[in-house]
Amino acid sequence: MRYIVKTRGIYSLRSTPTSLKVYKAPRNKNNSFHLLYKTSLALGIPIAPVNTRSSYALLLAKMWCWSIFLHKTVTVFISFSHAHRILPGYASLFAFYFFDSFSYISMLALIVKRRKIYSACKTAVDLAARIDPSIFVGSKHIQYHILLMVIFSLTIIFIFATFFFYQEWDWCMKTLQAPFPVHQYTYTWIVVFSIVSHHVWSFVTSFLSVLLCYNSFLATGGLVRAYAGAISRMTSRDTIIRGLGLFRELCHSVQKIDAAFNSCVFFLFGTVVGNFFAAISVLFSETVSFQTPVARAYVGLTLLGGIGTVFVLSIGGNTVSEGQQRLKLALLEGSKKIVALSPDVARSFTMLSDNIRDSKLAVTGCEMFTVDKGLALTVGGMVITYSFLLFQLSGKPFTT
Repeated sequence: MRYIVKTRGIYSLRSTPTSLKVYKAPRNKNNSFHLLYKTSLALGIPIAPVNTRSSYALLLAKMWCWSIFLHKTVTVFISFSHAHRILPGYASLFAFYFFDSFSYISMLALIVKRRKIYSACKTAVDLAARIDPSIFVGSKHIQYHILLMVIFSLTIIFIFATFFFYQEWDWCMKTLQAPFPVHQYTYTWIVVFSIVSHHVWSFVTSFLSVLLCYNSFLATGGLVRAYAGAISRMTSRDTIIRGLGLFRELCHSVQKIDAAFNSCVFFLFGTVVGNFFAAISVLFSETVSFQTPVARAYVGLTLLGGIGTVFVLSIGGNTVSEGQQRLKLALLEGSKKIVALSPDVARSFTMLSDNIRDSKLAVTGCEMFTVDKGLALTVGGMVITYSFLLFQLSGKPFTT
């Protein structure tokens, strides 16, 4: 884990020359990112620099980020080396290792790309203020989304603590044998705590990644829609030329958002699809440990979270594609007004039209797939197909 210390702010725990340019967090409160930055810092991932005049507060922030990262790293090694001993069946093991591995990689991706993420979000906020200062950048309900993340995390903690520390505690005490002289209860408690703690952190990190991606996609889609509305007001050559330069900045902003979040989107969808398959397999499992209300609640919550992730990201990414369609419609409406104007204005508008038609405004997952509503249908079709195949192979009817 690397952090970079700036004057009156932090990106990391490693110092760099103070002569470098100091990036300040956007002071515009008409966006959702300032609250997301605070939330990410609370989770040990400082995406935006923390402005503070107190060296003591800066030291505390650095220690907090380091401690969270070290805690996640230590618990991932402990949990990965012991989970196969206490989790029954192959489906549960696959879900645990797959989900926690991808979540840990997502955390590293957020840390490595924190500069790109902050720069892309700041560019979107600044550009939105130039195009239409009245629009809200991101989701207007970000407070409720963060509250939902807290409730979801507390629910996961309760379910996992009940499953391991109550339902499966005797089994854990029996199977986890301490390799060195230490009390069996203490050793089992440390291992189980590591498994529960890291899995909860994985859920929280994934939820934070979803919020960051979703709000960034909404910001990008809002920029494109606002620009589409501005096309109707371009009736002179000078305004069209300025609009052409603004459109190039808009394309650059979309590319920066995509470059900053495409890896996070890829890992999120990979995690969701893997958990879908594993959760459905657990539903058809005959293992006694998975026939309890606690296990069923966890599987149901996992499926609900996966469906919500696919739905939210698809809706957010689709706003960019819809914005491009609005641009094309705005061009058709604007061309009717331009026809009656001078040839210089018509030539400038034609240049703008060519740039818009040749551009491709979209957000992707590592440029392998486009995030839109069609992706949600594809994932849904895969899950339904797998469910029917597993149902036919099980040879059992559904019970109520």
